[in-house]
Amino acid sequence: MKLANQLLWVVLIATAFMWSGRVSAQDRDYGNRDRRSGACFFKDADFRGESFCADAGQRVSQVPEGFRDRISSVRIFGRTEVTVYQDRNFGGPSLRLRDDVANLQSYQVSPGHSWNDRISSIDGGACFYKEANFQGERFCVDKGERVYNVPTGFGDRISSVRIFGRTEVTLYQDTNFGGHNLRLRNDVNNLQSYQVAPGHSWNDRVSSIKVY
Repeated sequence: MKLANQLLWVVLIATAFMWSGRVSAQDRDYGNRDRRSGACFFKDADFRGESFCADAGQRVSQVPEGFRDRISSVRIFGRTEVTVYQDRNFGGPSLRLRDDVANLQSYQVSPGHSWNDRISSIDGGACFYKEANFQGERFCVDKGERVYNVPTGFGDRISSVRIFGRTEVTLYQDTNFGGHNLRLRNDVNNLQSYQVAPGHSWNDRVSSIKVY
C-alpha cells in the first residue's frame, strides 16, 4: 500500500552485540535457521517469497533491487532489534521490533495505512536535534563513531537525542570529550530535564559525543 504522489523512504535499524557481514539477496528462510543475530526481510507475509538478510549493525543505504516498498514480513534472530522509519535519515513515524513479524499489515504507520511495503533502507546509531521533541535541524552519528567536535552550528545547541536499537551515547560538555559527561541509553525529548550542575541543565551544552 502506497500514498499517492509521495516518495516514501524508510530507514531500518538492526542492532545487536556483534557487528559483521553482508547483505544476501534472495536468501531463503530455510538457509538462515542457524543465524544467531541479524534479520531477514521477505516480500510476502509469513516469511515467504524472495528475501534478503542483514547482519546485526549492518548499514544498507538502499535495499536490493526489487525490494524497495515491497517488504511484508521480518524475521529477527538472537537479540537483534529492528526499528523501521517512514522517512529517510530516521525521520517520520517509527516502529521498533524485537520479535518476528509475520505480516507488517498488522502494524499501522498512520490511521488506515500499514507498514506493509514501506521499507527502503537500513542503518543504525543516534541523531541529535537543535530543538526539543526531536524537532529542528539534526545530524546523525553511526554506532561506533566518536565526534570530537559537533558540526558547525550545533555546538552548545543540542536539545534532544534519539537513540536507535541497543546503542549507547555519551555526551560531553567540552570538545575532545572533556568536562562533565552524561550517558544515555534511551531517547531524550528534552535535555532540559537532565542537570549538568545544580541549576544548570544539559540543554544547549553538548560539544562532543561518543556513540557505541
